Amino acid sequence: MKRVLFIQNGEYEGPGLFATVLGDCGVAVETLHAWRGDKVPDLPRGWDGIAIGGGSMSAYDTAEFPFLKNELSLLKESRAMKTPVLGMCLGAQLMAAAYGGDVFPNNAKEIGFFDIHFTEAAKSDPLWRGSLAGPFRPVNWHGDAFTLPPGAIHLASSDLTPNQLFSLDGILYGLQFHLEIDRPLLAEMVTTDDGGGLPQHGIDPQQFLHTAEIALPGVEAVGRDVFARWAKLP
Repeated sequence: MKRVLFIQNGEYEGPGLFATVLGDCGVAVETLHAWRGDKVPDLPRGWDGIAIGGGSMSAYDTAEFPFLKNELSLLKESRAMKTPVLGMCLGAQLMAAAYGGDVFPNNAKEIGFFDIHFTEAAKSDPLWRGSLAGPFRPVNWHGDAFTLPPGAIHLASSDLTPNQLFSLDGILYGLQFHLEIDRPLLAEMVTTDDGGGLPQHGIDPQQFLHTAEIALPGVEAVGRDVFARWAKLP
């Protein structure tokens, strides 16, 4: 059985749909809670893939969150050992930083459901081809952006964030948007005591969930295809 390590960087930033789909594909997903002190491995040995989720911190907050240094190191070793990697939101930013890009505050926070615009290259990408018909509006919940690492293939953008999706070496994928967030995970994130922090950005949590009911079914269908294909990477 294939084994994949998912690194969770915040209390509510779990693997969601990603773990569900990989489980359906017969892949075991083990969640490592870096945010509460679980040790990030030095090497990807014993794992058939590495996935890194989101978090409220920034990729450059390594002094305040030392475990991010370990994740950056693991990402470099994973690439050297040709281990497939999937990064979502913070995970994609860490990938960009690890592989030679820059991470910095975006012009504005991008929180909500926004159209993702795919490039021509995405139409022939092994993970994304065949999944691009119709509007695609996944959850975005980030304040940072990044430049593409050298050699990366640009696969998608949004109006606010030029780099929403990239691939590298054919087995490394960085997603700025949250493809892993399904309805149960989003409800858990938003129904915290502070509404997931949405009100401080002028966003009504209940309206956010209402929009999710409209947008997420189509996103989850794409997510199931993409995650299933990623699970089959060598």
